Amino acid sequence: MNGETAKKQMTHPIIRKCMQHLEVIEANDKTKQIVYMYLKAMDDEINKIKKET
Repeated sequence: MNGETAKKQMTHPIIRKCMQHLEVIEANDKTKQIVYMYLKAMDDEINKIKKET
């Protein structure tokens, strides 16, 4: 449970909002997984670039 709480706190607000919109439009789980994967990868890459500068 603690891992889930920490994970949710670290999720970017835009990713959370996007996932909420996917819930509203009743997207299937596979679609949610794919969207999350790409958004998370982009967020990780941005954070990496920020750390390098």
